[in-house]
Amino acid sequence: MNAKNTLQKLSVLVPANPFIHENQQEICLAALDVQKLMEWWPGKPHTPHRDPNKVRAIQRSLDWKRVVQIAAYLLQNEVIDAPQQIDKYFRQIYDPKKLDAGAVWPPKVPKVVGFQRSEYPTFSNILLHVNGAKLVPVGDEEGVATLSFDEKDKELNFSVIDGQHRINGAYLAVCLVKKERPDVKWEIPAEIFINLDPKGEAPRRQAQIFIDVNFYQKKVDRSLVADLFPTARGERGPLDNKERAQDLGRKLMLEIGPLVGMIQVPGIKYGVADVVTLSTLNSAIEDVIEIMEMVGIISLDSQAEFLAQCLEAWLDASGRKEDVINTEKLDPKNVAYQGRVLVSFLTLIPWCIWLLQKNDTPLVSEDAQNLLTKQLHNIMKKSGLLQNEQFIAKGQFRKKGYLGSGGLAKFRNTLWAAIMGTGQLQRSKTETIAKHAEINRNRVMAELGKKE
Repeated sequence: MNAKNTLQKLSVLVPANPFIHENQQEICLAALDVQKLMEWWPGKPHTPHRDPNKVRAIQRSLDWKRVVQIAAYLLQNEVIDAPQQIDKYFRQIYDPKKLDAGAVWPPKVPKVVGFQRSEYPTFSNILLHVNGAKLVPVGDEEGVATLSFDEKDKELNFSVIDGQHRINGAYLAVCLVKKERPDVKWEIPAEIFINLDPKGEAPRRQAQIFIDVNFYQKKVDRSLVADLFPTARGERGPLDNKERAQDLGRKLMLEIGPLVGMIQVPGIKYGVADVVTLSTLNSAIEDVIEIMEMVGIISLDSQAEFLAQCLEAWLDASGRKEDVINTEKLDPKNVAYQGRVLVSFLTLIPWCIWLLQKNDTPLVSEDAQNLLTKQLHNIMKKSGLLQNEQFIAKGQFRKKGYLGSGGLAKFRNTLWAAIMGTGQLQRSKTETIAKHAEINRNRVMAELGKKE
């Protein structure tokens, strides 16, 4: 690299690849100084201030424990005072915003992080995307070129498709080594895609590569990539209810309704413990899309608004909504927000529609919200799910047999059995409840024009 000015020229290899189109052939292999990469990527953008949002286009939120574990693995030594080390070397790069939902700085990681022993600590190549760089062949020599760019150019943009934990872990390891060896540097192998997606547009192809590498090939948790599928689709709409459910789940996680900031994405500890995971929520939503479309709730926004209204009514009816307001931790006694409960309630969406239609109430309205809240409160009371006007605590929920084997089916049947009639269900046998649930479910579906 040329260190005397801002123009950078890297010698790279240009591998032949018969599996992609010619107009997407600008791919090269390079070895990049990890400290320079941290400047080009999130560290020193080409506008006046560092921009942590640059890392959010494709990459999932960082698992900081994994970052430190990679550093410890490369060092083949424990990392002592890990939170302080993260704060020292990364605060100015990521500039955490205290007002962001769930933001904690320094990240909560163990004070001492151990390592996996290895005779040869290294890792595979990372995948990068670059806008604002040029690939220039070197003479007539096939497969060899120069990658050139001005590191101060505002049009230059580095993004990481795959390997953010390895990059950050390597950077931390190098920073720690520099305490004793100031001149040390490490060049890590990189596969670089040039102008794969136009600058300023949705990173559609990058999203597809991330899914291919991290989901289809070695499979991360479904929740971790659920919100990338819409990005990978580009401008086209969802092909089926599975894809529409992904869109709805993302809106309920990020934009609308009482679950914003609550839905879990396992592996990065996003959201609140015990609340439904994104992939589970998506599956539950997929089951009720057809019934919403059948009654004229067709657009993405109207479906999201209707589901948010129903969830809001459920939580208002439970009397425990206040347990989670202005807090980042769910009271373990409050099971009204737990995944199995929310998913079970979502099976009542056909009943919610049936109830509103029967009462000639607009499906999305303040009147609908009030009616649903009142009737859901009655259902909870009739089912013995309320104590002192609040949803029962986790211990009582367990005693009623709703946790453990068969508990989920029993809870769903209890809700369906309670939607009609005035009798109390607390002392009813499981078989009796299941029979009433089936009768009520069939009636609702039949009156909505959809027999099971």
